[in-house]
Amino acid sequence: MIKIKIPNNFLPERKYIISTLFDEFLGLNYEIETYNKNDYKIVLDNKKELIIKDSFFSNFKNQDYLSVQNIPQSPLQKSNNKFASEKNLPIIYGDNTLETSDNKIVCSLDIFASCFFMLTRWEEYVIKERDKYNRFLAKNSLAYKENFLNRPIVNEYAEMLWNILKYLEINQERKKRKFTVCLTHDVDEIKRYKWYPPLGAIKRAIKNHNLKKVTNIILDYTKTKLYLKKDPYYTTLSEYIIDIEKEYGFRSSFYFMANDERYSLNNPWLKECIKKLKNNNFEIGIHPSFNAYNKPNIIKKEKEKLEKIIGGKVAGGRQHFLKGEAPKSWEVWQRVGLKYDSTLCYADYEGFRCGTCYPFRPFDIIKKEIIDIWEIPLTVMDGTLISYRKLPTEEATKTMTYSLNQVKKYNGVFVLLWHNSYMTSLFTHEWKKCFENFYRIIYKENCVVVPVNKILKETENVK
Repeated sequence: MIKIKIPNNFLPERKYIISTLFDEFLGLNYEIETYNKNDYKIVLDNKKELIIKDSFFSNFKNQDYLSVQNIPQSPLQKSNNKFASEKNLPIIYGDNTLETSDNKIVCSLDIFASCFFMLTRWEEYVIKERDKYNRFLAKNSLAYKENFLNRPIVNEYAEMLWNILKYLEINQERKKRKFTVCLTHDVDEIKRYKWYPPLGAIKRAIKNHNLKKVTNIILDYTKTKLYLKKDPYYTTLSEYIIDIEKEYGFRSSFYFMANDERYSLNNPWLKECIKKLKNNNFEIGIHPSFNAYNKPNIIKKEKEKLEKIIGGKVAGGRQHFLKGEAPKSWEVWQRVGLKYDSTLCYADYEGFRCGTCYPFRPFDIIKKEIIDIWEIPLTVMDGTLISYRKLPTEEATKTMTYSLNQVKKYNGVFVLLWHNSYMTSLFTHEWKKCFENFYRIIYKENCVVVPVNKILKETENVK
């Protein structure tokens, strides 16, 4: 049994991050003791020791650390110590001093405070700047400013910790993990056509001198309104996605809205579609309305409405527009009985908002307690690549593949969000091809692809 001695202050915070790294990430057995020193002391069964210098919590009292002034200033130091899994490991707290002997290692990189900073998102709590949708953007984060948003840095820290413990000849095996892909679809719309033609698409086609496309759009609109064909958004949802995923043997998660703001769950076509998805072992989850992210009563009503339609319980889902605020949104989802959230990625830039590609339990920095849900972080959203970053499709495919390989290094969970509204060939032909190309990459790589709720079950049971 590993003995971990911790300073006698900020005990909930310290116990949380130790539990996350040692139990959830590495699957190691340990016991915690408190003592009257400022550093962490980890003693193995063979009496060899790892000392991790506390460069953060020992400087404060109570919750005094929740201040913008305590976010590290750029540029961060980098570490290239022999235990790091990647070069130029950013040091959020501490420094790169490492003293090594056969029986003892003293590490000045404060792994625990650095991981706590990333996982709890207390940075987003203290920085008040938001976009017009009240979202914290990537450009305001330390990870973006220091160019490590595309690295699962918490996993890198955990790997460094494990490599040190191996050097000290730990007699335990770490948790076995399996690289997994989760394909998800937020259903924001089921109708491309309102009562009027898509004037924006027509104007763009005219501007590009594509009269054939103008004709095709008008014909498609007319046929749909005359009930000669189904709306393209509905077709991609009820036929195209199901067919392509069944062809590859994939099963994904579909997150539906339940507030009648954009569509009604009582729509006969939609009811039929949801039944088809459920019968084919796809997951049905919740996609709360725009302003519901911090309102438990609204989310509870929407969840119950969706559960009534599907005839079963909803395990989790994702906030609309990737809205959310730490720790409030996590606490709200716990309160309404949801088991997981998969919101945490920035809208304006893909990558590892929480610094990890592993599911983890969030921490309430105000109440100082673990929140009883799982965060299964989103990795890439189609809208980020298309609308925010405005990448060419080839570059978008490379970006997704890079993120996929980053997750694969650590046998983590890669979560992709692709809306049904970005799959209609008439309006988004190139992006439909991009979507199909990436699915082929996932297939050729022999990735294990499962709905998110299956990850939840495996996370709770696997050691």
